[in-house]
Amino acid sequence: MNYQNLSKRAKTVMLITAMIQGILFAAAALFIIANVFGRGSETGIVLALVCAALAVAYIIIVPIVRFKRYRYLIEADRIEIIEGVFFIKRTLVPIDRIHQISVSKGPIDSAFGVAKVSVITAGATATFRFLDEEKADEIALHLNTRIREKLGGSPDVQ
Repeated sequence: MNYQNLSKRAKTVMLITAMIQGILFAAAALFIIANVFGRGSETGIVLALVCAALAVAYIIIVPIVRFKRYRYLIEADRIEIIEGVFFIKRTLVPIDRIHQISVSKGPIDSAFGVAKVSVITAGATATFRFLDEEKADEIALHLNTRIREKLGGSPDVQ
């Protein structure tokens, strides 16, 4: 079994996403601290510094850990996605249970040339995140072909 890792572009997108989340967390925490303790309070200043340190640690650590742990596997009978920062999630989807495949991109994804492939079954959705656009299209076409073969249809029929 050869698990695939993500490209370096994915690491950049993960970093930007973590920066946005960290800044939003810090802003919300600072707003609450300022309103609860007041702007000149020593307790408020200490809590604000702690929140800022946590936000910086989140921005530095989360993208590195997420990038190292994220991998996926596409076999003849199943797909497997392993991801997580604090809790590792392993998703297994049998190829013959797939109902729909979609490729999507958000604004940050588009700016860095990455995309998501969502594989929808009757019970759940599995998503390959942070894939290069070309790789995302390749995976979607490959899965579509495998599904058509399993169903007994011609891979050339659209």
